[in-house]
Amino acid sequence: MRRARAAAGSKAAVADPEEDLLALRGEFPILATSTYLLSHSMGAMPQAVYGSLEAFADDWAQDGAEAWERWLPLILDWGNLVGRLLHAEKDSVIFHQNVSVLMAIAASCLRPTRRRNRVVYTTLNFPTNHYFWQVQPGIEVVRVASPDGITVPTEALTAALDERTLAVVVDHGIYVSGYLQDVGAIAAAAARCGAATIVDAYQTVGCVPIDVRAWGADFVLAGAHKWLCGGPGAAFLYARPDRLRAAEPALAGWMSHAAPFAFEERLRYADTAFRFAGGTPGMASLHAAIPGIRRVAEVHPERVRAKNVRQMNKVITLADARGLEVRSPRDASRRSGLVCLNFPGAEAATRELVRRRIFVDYRPGAGIRLSAHFYTTDAELETFFGALDEIRGAGGAGGAARGSKKR
Repeated sequence: MRRARAAAGSKAAVADPEEDLLALRGEFPILATSTYLLSHSMGAMPQAVYGSLEAFADDWAQDGAEAWERWLPLILDWGNLVGRLLHAEKDSVIFHQNVSVLMAIAASCLRPTRRRNRVVYTTLNFPTNHYFWQVQPGIEVVRVASPDGITVPTEALTAALDERTLAVVVDHGIYVSGYLQDVGAIAAAAARCGAATIVDAYQTVGCVPIDVRAWGADFVLAGAHKWLCGGPGAAFLYARPDRLRAAEPALAGWMSHAAPFAFEERLRYADTAFRFAGGTPGMASLHAAIPGIRRVAEVHPERVRAKNVRQMNKVITLADARGLEVRSPRDASRRSGLVCLNFPGAEAATRELVRRRIFVDYRPGAGIRLSAHFYTTDAELETFFGALDEIRGAGGAGGAARGSKKR
C-alpha cells in the first residue's frame, strides 16, 4: 500500500512539474486581467515593485542625500545578483539606464586606428546596434547579410573578421526571429584577429541560460525589462575581468572614480565595474527592477528555459496546423524565448488581439511575436490561437482592421 501511494505521488509530481511555477502567477497583477504573451518585449510587473519603490521613496523622504550611504553599496550588490545569473566574476557587472549608453561606454574603451577601424555585425541586429555605429566618426561598418531574414550563419560572420576588425557586435538572440547566435565561436574568432566582442543579450538574459565566462566576450550588455521583469531604466554591462582592469572608458563621470566622494580633480578609475558607471545612477529604476530580477534568479533560467521550450514547441505545432508561416528556428537549441508567426494581415490582427487584452506584438518582416515565461499557462496559448482563428475567420486582416476601425 505504501509503495502504491509513493508511486502515485511520484506520478503526480511527474505529471505537473511546473505547478510551483504557476503558483507564482498571483505575484504579477497583469496576469489576472489579460493573456500576457509579451515577456520578450516587457516582462510582467511583480506586485513587489510597489513595496520596493515605497522603500526608495521613504529613504529619500527621510534622509535626503544621506540615503546615498545605503544606495551606493546596493548598486554593486545588485550587479552581483545579475552577475550570478550570468556566471560572471564578482564586481564585474554595473547598472546603467539603457543599452544605447552602455554601447557608447564600451565603444569608448576601444581605440580605432586607420588600420583597425571596422565594426562587424549582421543585418538582423537590433536597430540600436546599427544606429550607434553608423554615426561613429572613423568607423567602417561591415554588415553580414542574413540569407533568409531569420538566421545568420556563424561561418559567414566569422569570415568577415580580419586584422582590420576593431570589434564584432553580436546580438545573442535575434529580435525578429529568436535565432540564437553562437557567441562563443564568434568571440573566439574575433580574439584570433585581435578584435573585441560586444554582445547584446537583452533578448535572452533570464530566459536562456548564459555563461559569460564560457563565451569569452569582452563586454556583454543587457537589461531588466524583458525576461527579468524589471521595468525600464535598468540596463547593465558585464566586462571580462582582464578587459575591465585595462579599460579606460572615455565616456566617464564622477561615479567612474575609485572614490567619487573624494571629489578629486584627476580621474582614478574604480577597480570594479563602477569604472563604467559614468554619472549619477537612477535609483528609482533600480529599486523597481530588483523584485523581478530576484524572482527570476530564484526560479532559475534553466527552469524558465525548459518550460519555454516546451510551450513554444506547442506554439509551432498549433501554428503549423493552421498553415501559418513560422519565422523562427524550429530547432529549440537555436531559438531564444520567442516565436514569430507571419501571415497576410498579421499587423492588423495584432491590433485586434491587443484590443482584446491578448498581449503580443508585431514586427515588420517577422509577423506576430509571442512568448511564454515561467508564469504562462498552456490555456493562454490556446486562448491566443482561439482568438486568432476568430479574427482571421472574420475576414482575415481586412476583418480585423474593419473591426478595429468601427470601435
